[in-house]
Amino acid sequence: MKKNLIIGLTGVLLMCSTALGQFQDDPFAVYEAYTENGILPGGRAAAMGGAQIAAGSDGSVLWYNPALLTRIRMTEISGTLIHQKLTNETSMIGGTRQETNLNNTKLGSLWGVFPLATYRGGMTLGLSLNRIKSFDRVFRYATSDAWLDRPGSTDGFGGGEDESGNLWAFTLGGAVEVSPKASVGLSIDIFDGGDNWTYFFDSTAVADGLRYSYLHTIDDSYSGVTGKIGLSYAVNNNLNLSGIIGFPSSITIDQTSDVFEADNQGFDDKYHSSASYSYRLPFWLGAGAAIRHKGLTITGDFTYTDYSQLEYSSGLIDMARLNQLVRENYTDIFTYRIGGEYRLEPAGVRLRAGYYQEPIGFTYLPIETEPHFYTFGIGFVIDRAVNLDLAFLTGSWERDDPLVGVLEKYDVNRFMVTVSYRM
Repeated sequence: MKKNLIIGLTGVLLMCSTALGQFQDDPFAVYEAYTENGILPGGRAAAMGGAQIAAGSDGSVLWYNPALLTRIRMTEISGTLIHQKLTNETSMIGGTRQETNLNNTKLGSLWGVFPLATYRGGMTLGLSLNRIKSFDRVFRYATSDAWLDRPGSTDGFGGGEDESGNLWAFTLGGAVEVSPKASVGLSIDIFDGGDNWTYFFDSTAVADGLRYSYLHTIDDSYSGVTGKIGLSYAVNNNLNLSGIIGFPSSITIDQTSDVFEADNQGFDDKYHSSASYSYRLPFWLGAGAAIRHKGLTITGDFTYTDYSQLEYSSGLIDMARLNQLVRENYTDIFTYRIGGEYRLEPAGVRLRAGYYQEPIGFTYLPIETEPHFYTFGIGFVIDRAVNLDLAFLTGSWERDDPLVGVLEKYDVNRFMVTVSYRM
């Protein structure tokens, strides 16, 4: 779904004789893809369910909790690749069940961490580039198998969405030890990315000799900035407690929209528009704990974000009404993650597993099953200087789409490879 989706669905609504009231009151006018679609940076972190606020030990902590940078005592250079398979199964009420796949392999992360020599305590600086959001999405629907097999041969309609894109965070940060047990870290995140969305719809009425087609594309270009401050405290050798405060995020979207609408009776129309608008997200909070016993580490954390405080700040007409729609159609969410790691010494092997749930804050579409993932991984130490971390994540979620009358089921499998060099 995209912001202002109601414009793109006008043809569908007319063909289906669906009434939704005034367009300006449509909840999709305030839907923002940024509020979901998260990706966990780093192979080790992802294999442990992303539970890294208290347990991070590589350059991915620039994203999870910069205070943990002081744990890294050697210069580290690292990169991550991600392969993803997304499967959608859409069931239309009184219609068909359609399955569609989308596969891709992309860069996930690059980071460098640089400890500095200090007279007392420790100080570490770092920089990273992480893919933090994946906008990839696909689904199809139709009223009947016959219409799907031979569109236009029978009465019916069908359509779908294709969406692709990423949001990147370029992060600069550092941390210092303020005591033998405590450290504090600060990072600044600069956002950049894009999202391409296409919606298409076709219908046929054989008796009337009518065929109608509709196509809507939206291109979004993202930019923005935020930051966070983290704290970490080692209660003893076996227990570490950490917390993090995320600063408000400022997001700007430059958007272009193209609509093509036609039938076989001579109607042909095109619309093009462009705009730039901005919104702010509020402070968010997180906390975590890590318990270690011999070679075993058990960790868990949570974050809290109130998306109902999302606020449009410029570029849109009637922002007061839009911000009211935000409060009506967004809610606050708790994201929780748990993970574990077991070290097999002296083989240099680490076994990992985890689980996390990342609820969707946009409440207008009924959520049948919140996005949740099971994670697994293994790490190898090679010649004491090279770490190879492999992770596999499998997850799913389900939600209804009342506009079209379908149940959307998504399954995602991600395979991640991280190679790190320490010197």
